[in-house]
Amino acid sequence: MAIQYEGGGFVRRGDYNWVTTMDLHMPDIDSEITERYGNQMLTGMLSMCGAEKGTSALEYDHYEENRIYPKVKATNGGAGTAGSPVTFTIDTSAVLSVPENASPYGGTVSTDVTVPRVNDLILIKPASGVVSSQTYIRAIVTAVDASVPSFAATPLDSTESIPSIAAADEIVIYGNAHGEGSGQPEGRQTRLEKYQNNLQIFKETYEITNTEKNMVTWTEFKGKDGQMGRLYQLKGEADTYKVFKNAQELNLLIGKKLSNNAVSNSFATAGNPVALTEGLIPSILQRGNVSSYSAGTGWDKLKAESLVKTLDKNKGSKENMICPGIELSIQLDNTLAAYKTAGGITYGNYEFSDDARVNFAFDKFAIAGYSFGKKIFETFNDLQSFGADGYGFVNEGIVIPMGETRDSKSGEKTPFLRLRYLANPETGERDRRSEVVDNFAITGKDTWSVRYKESLGLETFAMNKFAYILQG
Repeated sequence: MAIQYEGGGFVRRGDYNWVTTMDLHMPDIDSEITERYGNQMLTGMLSMCGAEKGTSALEYDHYEENRIYPKVKATNGGAGTAGSPVTFTIDTSAVLSVPENASPYGGTVSTDVTVPRVNDLILIKPASGVVSSQTYIRAIVTAVDASVPSFAATPLDSTESIPSIAAADEIVIYGNAHGEGSGQPEGRQTRLEKYQNNLQIFKETYEITNTEKNMVTWTEFKGKDGQMGRLYQLKGEADTYKVFKNAQELNLLIGKKLSNNAVSNSFATAGNPVALTEGLIPSILQRGNVSSYSAGTGWDKLKAESLVKTLDKNKGSKENMICPGIELSIQLDNTLAAYKTAGGITYGNYEFSDDARVNFAFDKFAIAGYSFGKKIFETFNDLQSFGADGYGFVNEGIVIPMGETRDSKSGEKTPFLRLRYLANPETGERDRRSEVVDNFAITGKDTWSVRYKESLGLETFAMNKFAYILQG
């Protein structure tokens, strides 16, 4: 039997390929991980909440003022003759029904509350032609029938006629007038609006086998608390925590309350009733202002002026921040740049730096005393969420008032946005759970878990000062 040279051979030079077969080369692995998408933490919504407040209730409420000055919405049976009275029928949308069963007295009776009152002075628009201070009809209310409900009014000028109002229209009350020695008018009440939202339970889990948990890696990873180490567990746990926080971020933006009984019942039947918090965007769309624009015309100066008029009617804030998606931000820059070119500044005529010559981005503009800062809302552009293919958030934007407001019930000053969290009623500390669990000790499964749990909700104040820019 021939004798062979075991494990090697003659007539073979030592080269890279030869040594590679024995896996002897030390790899050159960079210990730094390239974060090509940044830290991937979506923090736009959470950073806008300038305050936090604990609660030990699932539901939390606050009160806001209604407008205190009344107006009328009514129709009439046709135009009156010069100086003659006309009867108006109050529109059902302008009638407030107050149930008696809201009090300890109980019962099923409701009382209808209407405006105006006898002796109120009203301002009526003309039915056609120019609407101006020269064409309004001023009249006095002479009778009110709350059972219809209706009221009668007579022009103050015997030569003027009350016009026909076939479709329910608004009528301004500009004052009242009473005769000498007359009695007092009926009382008038104002109302507060109660707003309620819920805490929502958020959870996330990271799990790793006991074997991999103790394996050392070539690459060094950063944990969620900033600690460094050569364990993949650090990265896995950090990424899971980011996902946990991002889910809160997105929900506080677009979450809606659960109003599907089939879904509610299924969770309740399983013994796990669920509550959802309402996010900022649905709150604005329901109770705030909406500035809509078409893709063809874009959100331009005319739309900005219209928004300012709407905010002014609704007692908006003079200082605001627009948080747009990238497409809307570019539209704003292009619009502002066009107006600058058309008469503001010709860059070539001045000794500006190179940055000024090429900078087409604008971070603030003002119209009629209302100023708007602009900062791109990166959450709207994130490809893994609101910037996903076919979604329109890149073309939309949130208009947020700056400053504070005041709670009408407590008198407490509050920001316009506030994060609510479940708090321990004895210590007031935030109930933010983060537990490391050895599953082997519990179930025999040879894994470790990191479990996160937090109950959060959004609280919004004075939505009349907010707006949403919507492409539609």
